[in-house]
Amino acid sequence: MVNEQLVYELQEDDTRNEMTFFFISKGETDIIKAIQYSFVQDLNGRHLFNLGFGDYDLENDKIRDDIDSNNNDVYKVFNTVLSTIPLFFEKHKNDYLIVNGSDGNKDFITQCILDCIKRCTTDCKKINRRITVYRGYVDKNYESLCTDYQFFGGIKDEFGNVTFDSYERYKKYDSVLLLNKKL
Repeated sequence: MVNEQLVYELQEDDTRNEMTFFFISKGETDIIKAIQYSFVQDLNGRHLFNLGFGDYDLENDKIRDDIDSNNNDVYKVFNTVLSTIPLFFEKHKNDYLIVNGSDGNKDFITQCILDCIKRCTTDCKKINRRITVYRGYVDKNYESLCTDYQFFGGIKDEFGNVTFDSYERYKKYDSVLLLNKKL
Protein backbone atom coordinates (compact mmCIF):
# COMPACT_ATOMS: atom_id res chain seq x y z
CA MET A 1 0.00 0.00 0.00
CA VAL A 2 2.90 2.37 0.74
CA ASN A 3 4.71 3.81 -2.26
CA GLU A 4 8.33 2.80 -1.57
CA GLN A 5 9.62 5.73 -3.68
CA LEU A 6 8.01 8.06 -1.16
CA VAL A 7 9.81 6.62 1.88
CA TYR A 8 12.91 7.95 3.58
CA GLU A 9 15.81 5.65 4.38
CA LEU A 10 15.43 4.27 7.90
CA GLN A 11 17.93 3.46 10.60
CA GLU A 12 16.66 1.00 13.23
CA ASP A 13 17.47 0.84 16.93
CA ASP A 14 15.86 -2.26 18.47
CA THR A 15 15.99 -2.53 22.24
CA ARG A 16 14.27 -4.94 24.62
CA ASN A 17 10.91 -3.23 25.13
CA GLU A 18 10.82 -0.79 22.26
CA MET A 19 11.64 -0.57 18.60
CA THR A 20 12.80 2.78 17.21
CA PHE A 21 13.42 3.99 13.67
CA PHE A 22 15.19 7.21 12.75
CA PHE A 23 15.20 9.10 9.45
CA ILE A 24 15.95 12.55 8.15
CA SER A 25 13.12 14.65 6.78
CA LYS A 26 14.60 16.59 3.86
CA GLY A 27 12.38 19.56 3.17
CA GLU A 28 13.12 23.19 3.80
CA THR A 29 15.62 21.99 6.44
CA ASP A 30 16.95 18.60 7.55
CA ILE A 31 15.02 17.34 10.58
CA ILE A 32 15.73 14.10 12.41
CA LYS A 33 12.47 12.19 12.92
CA ALA A 34 11.83 9.15 15.11
CA ILE A 35 9.20 6.43 15.04
CA GLN A 36 8.97 4.43 18.25
CA TYR A 37 7.01 1.33 19.16
CA SER A 38 6.83 1.26 22.96
CA PHE A 39 5.48 -1.48 25.19
CA VAL A 40 2.40 -0.28 27.08
CA GLN A 41 0.92 -3.30 28.87
CA ASP A 42 -0.22 -6.89 28.55
CA LEU A 43 -3.65 -7.26 27.01
CA ASN A 44 -5.54 -10.54 26.59
CA GLY A 45 -2.33 -12.59 26.72
CA ARG A 46 -0.55 -10.38 24.17
CA HIS A 47 1.66 -7.33 24.41
CA LEU A 48 0.23 -3.93 23.53
CA PHE A 49 2.60 -1.45 21.86
CA ASN A 50 2.03 2.22 21.12
CA LEU A 51 3.19 3.83 17.88
CA GLY A 52 4.83 7.14 18.68
CA PHE A 53 6.24 9.59 16.16
CA GLY A 54 7.81 13.02 16.15
CA ASP A 55 10.88 15.17 15.78
CA TYR A 56 13.90 13.74 17.55
CA ASP A 57 15.52 16.03 20.10
CA LEU A 58 19.13 14.87 19.91
CA GLU A 59 20.24 17.05 22.82
CA ASN A 60 17.72 15.51 25.26
CA ASP A 61 17.40 12.07 23.59
CA LYS A 62 13.65 12.58 23.35
CA ILE A 63 10.92 12.33 20.73
CA ARG A 64 8.91 15.53 20.48
CA ASP A 65 5.41 14.62 19.31
CA ASP A 66 4.03 18.07 20.06
CA ILE A 67 5.80 19.84 17.18
CA ASP A 68 4.43 20.58 13.72
CA SER A 69 7.62 20.99 11.67
CA ASN A 70 5.86 21.71 8.36
CA ASN A 71 8.91 20.72 6.33
CA ASN A 72 6.91 20.42 3.07
CA ASP A 73 7.38 16.64 2.86
CA VAL A 74 4.29 15.45 4.75
CA TYR A 75 3.44 12.60 2.34
CA LYS A 76 6.94 11.19 2.35
CA VAL A 77 7.11 11.42 6.16
CA PHE A 78 3.69 9.77 6.55
CA ASN A 79 4.60 6.99 4.11
CA THR A 80 7.84 6.44 6.02
CA VAL A 81 5.93 6.03 9.28
CA LEU A 82 3.48 3.61 7.64
CA SER A 83 6.33 1.60 6.11
CA THR A 84 7.50 0.61 9.60
CA ILE A 85 4.24 -1.08 10.63
CA PRO A 86 4.95 -4.30 8.68
CA LEU A 87 8.48 -4.24 10.15
CA PHE A 88 7.00 -4.01 13.63
CA PHE A 89 4.70 -6.97 12.99
CA GLU A 90 7.59 -9.07 11.61
CA LYS A 91 9.07 -9.01 15.13
CA HIS A 92 5.81 -8.82 17.09
CA LYS A 93 3.50 -11.12 15.14
CA ASN A 94 1.08 -11.82 18.00
CA ASP A 95 1.03 -8.38 19.58
CA TYR A 96 -1.35 -5.43 19.39
CA LEU A 97 -0.42 -2.03 18.05
CA ILE A 98 -2.30 1.08 19.14
CA VAL A 99 -2.20 4.43 17.37
CA ASN A 100 -3.27 7.55 19.25
CA GLY A 101 -2.71 11.19 18.53
CA SER A 102 -0.64 13.24 20.97
CA ASP A 103 -3.18 15.98 20.30
CA GLY A 104 -6.06 14.02 21.79
CA ASN A 105 -5.57 14.48 25.52
CA LYS A 106 -6.61 17.10 28.08
CA ASP A 107 -3.07 18.47 28.41
CA PHE A 108 -3.04 19.24 24.68
CA ILE A 109 -6.34 21.13 24.90
CA THR A 110 -5.19 23.13 27.93
CA GLN A 111 -1.96 24.18 26.20
CA CYS A 112 -3.66 24.77 22.85
CA ILE A 113 -6.20 27.14 24.37
CA LEU A 114 -3.34 29.18 25.87
CA ASP A 115 -1.46 29.39 22.54
CA CYS A 116 -4.38 29.26 20.12
CA ILE A 117 -4.38 31.75 17.26
CA LYS A 118 -7.91 30.64 16.34
CA ARG A 119 -9.17 31.86 19.71
CA CYS A 120 -10.87 28.58 20.64
CA THR A 121 -12.57 28.76 24.01
CA THR A 122 -14.30 25.47 24.84
CA ASP A 123 -14.00 23.30 21.73
CA CYS A 124 -10.46 22.99 20.42
CA LYS A 125 -10.40 22.87 16.61
CA LYS A 126 -6.97 21.20 16.60
CA ILE A 127 -7.85 18.24 18.81
CA ASN A 128 -7.36 14.76 17.31
CA ARG A 129 -5.88 16.00 14.01
CA ARG A 130 -3.18 13.32 14.11
CA ILE A 131 -5.48 10.34 14.68
CA THR A 132 -7.79 11.76 12.01
CA VAL A 133 -4.94 11.43 9.48
CA TYR A 134 -4.36 7.77 10.42
CA ARG A 135 -8.11 7.01 10.41
CA GLY A 136 -8.37 8.62 6.97
CA TYR A 137 -5.65 6.34 5.65
CA VAL A 138 -7.32 3.26 7.15
CA ASP A 139 -10.74 4.31 5.81
CA LYS A 140 -9.39 4.93 2.31
CA ASN A 141 -7.45 1.64 2.17
CA TYR A 142 -9.60 -0.46 4.49
CA GLU A 143 -10.39 -3.37 2.18
CA SER A 144 -6.79 -3.99 1.15
CA LEU A 145 -5.46 -3.45 4.69
CA CYS A 146 -7.95 -5.98 6.11
CA THR A 147 -6.17 -8.78 4.28
CA ASP A 148 -3.22 -8.34 6.69
CA TYR A 149 -4.68 -6.62 9.75
CA GLN A 150 -7.72 -6.64 11.98
CA PHE A 151 -8.78 -3.18 13.14
CA PHE A 152 -10.58 -1.93 16.23
CA GLY A 153 -11.69 1.62 16.92
CA GLY A 154 -11.27 3.11 20.38
CA ILE A 155 -13.51 5.72 21.92
CA LYS A 156 -12.40 7.57 25.07
CA ASP A 157 -14.93 8.39 27.79
CA GLU A 158 -14.85 11.49 30.00
CA PHE A 159 -12.52 9.69 32.45
CA GLY A 160 -9.97 8.79 29.75
CA ASN A 161 -10.92 5.10 29.61
CA VAL A 162 -10.96 3.63 26.10
CA THR A 163 -13.51 1.11 24.84
CA PHE A 164 -12.72 -0.81 21.65
CA ASP A 165 -15.18 -2.13 19.08
CA SER A 166 -14.78 -3.60 15.61
CA TYR A 167 -13.62 -0.82 13.31
CA GLU A 168 -16.25 0.90 11.17
CA ARG A 169 -15.07 2.97 8.25
CA TYR A 170 -15.61 6.73 8.53
CA LYS A 171 -16.54 6.57 12.20
CA LYS A 172 -14.78 9.00 14.52
CA TYR A 173 -12.37 7.23 16.89
CA ASP A 174 -9.84 8.47 19.41
CA SER A 175 -7.48 5.56 18.73
CA VAL A 176 -7.01 2.66 16.34
CA LEU A 177 -5.90 -0.80 17.45
CA LEU A 178 -4.32 -3.25 14.98
CA LEU A 179 -3.74 -6.96 15.16
CA ASN A 180 -1.71 -8.89 12.61
CA LYS A 181 -3.83 -11.51 10.80
CA LYS A 182 -0.79 -13.31 9.38
CA LEU A 183 0.31 -15.33 12.39
